[in-house]
Amino acid sequence: MKSFFSFLLLVLTVSTATAQNQRISLESLGRLSLNFAAPQIVPAVPTPAVSGEVSYLPGNGYQLVLPFRVLQQQYLVAPQASVAANTPLVKLTGSEVHHFYEMLKAQKEIYRHAEQRYQQNLPLFNNKSINQQTWQAITDHYFASKLELGHLEHAEELLQRSADEDSALLTAPVAGVFIPAGEQLDNEAFVYGEVIEQSALRLRVQLPSELADKVSALTMGTCHLDVAYRERLSSGLVSRLWSAPVTGNADCGLSFADAVMVTPVIEQAGLAVPASSVYFFEGEYYALAKEGAELVPVAVTVLGRHDGQLLIADSEQLKNAQVLTSSVSAVQGILLGLGGE
Repeated sequence: MKSFFSFLLLVLTVSTATAQNQRISLESLGRLSLNFAAPQIVPAVPTPAVSGEVSYLPGNGYQLVLPFRVLQQQYLVAPQASVAANTPLVKLTGSEVHHFYEMLKAQKEIYRHAEQRYQQNLPLFNNKSINQQTWQAITDHYFASKLELGHLEHAEELLQRSADEDSALLTAPVAGVFIPAGEQLDNEAFVYGEVIEQSALRLRVQLPSELADKVSALTMGTCHLDVAYRERLSSGLVSRLWSAPVTGNADCGLSFADAVMVTPVIEQAGLAVPASSVYFFEGEYYALAKEGAELVPVAVTVLGRHDGQLLIADSEQLKNAQVLTSSVSAVQGILLGLGGE
C-alpha cells in the first residue's frame, strides 16, 4: 500500500512539473482543425466596476457669503439646477437687508473722509512735518476703512436691490450648478449656498487603498477620465479618487450628482486572447503557443475579460506568439495521454 501511494504521488508530481515542458508536433495532430490567433496587447487592465458619483473638490465652488442673515429666504431655483451668471437664486427679505445698505452707505462716507485725510497728510509726512505716531493712526484708519468697504462692496456685487428696501435678490456670480446651504460662519458672515462651475465637476470613487494606488483612469463605456487626485480616508485603508474634469469630454455626458457604474483601470499591460485558447489543469491556466512546428503549453494568469476576450497577464513568451484557438481540449487530452476528440 505504501508503495502504491508513493507511485501515485510520483505520477501527480511529474504531471504538474511537465505540464509546461511537454511539446507536441503539429504533424502528430492529424486531421484536427487548428486555428491560431495572435494575442492583442492591452496597455491598461480594467478592474470590476464600482459605483461612482459626479461631484466637485471641496473649495472649488463660489461660496455665496453675505455679512448678514435675513429672517426670510425664498429660493428661486431648484437645488442642483444649472444657472447662468447673474441669475437670481434667493430672495432675501428682512430689516437686515435695509441695514446692510445703510451700513454700506455709511462706510463709503467713512472711507471718503479717511482717504481725504490720508492724501492731505501724505505731503506733510514726506516733509517730516508730522510725527510718526500721528501718521500711523491716519494710515491705520485709512487702510482699515478701505478693507471694510471692499468687503461690503464685494457682498453688494452678489445682490440686486429691489424696490422694497427690506428685500434684495442674491444672484449667481458665475454660471454653474447651484447648491443651497445655510451655514453661519461667524457672528456676521452667513453662507447661503455656492455655485459650482461646470469645469469643476469630477467623477469620484472610493476603493481599497491597495487597489487605488494602482488605478490610473476611470472609464464608463467610451468615457475615459484620467485620475487627477487621490486622498486617503479614515485609517488609510480606503482612498477616494477624483478624475479629471468631466466637462469637455463628449463621450461622458455627465451632470452633477449623477450616480454611475465606473470601471477603474490599472496601468498594467495585459494580453487579450480568445477564451477558447485557455484551459485549466492542476490549479493553473494554460495556453498552447505555436513554436515552429510544435505546440507548447504556457502557464498564464487570468485577469478578467476585455472586449469579449479573456485578459491575461503580460507574457514575453506569448506577446509575439500565435496561440491555438480551436481543438484545445483535444490537444490537452493528447498531452495527458488521453487521446484526441
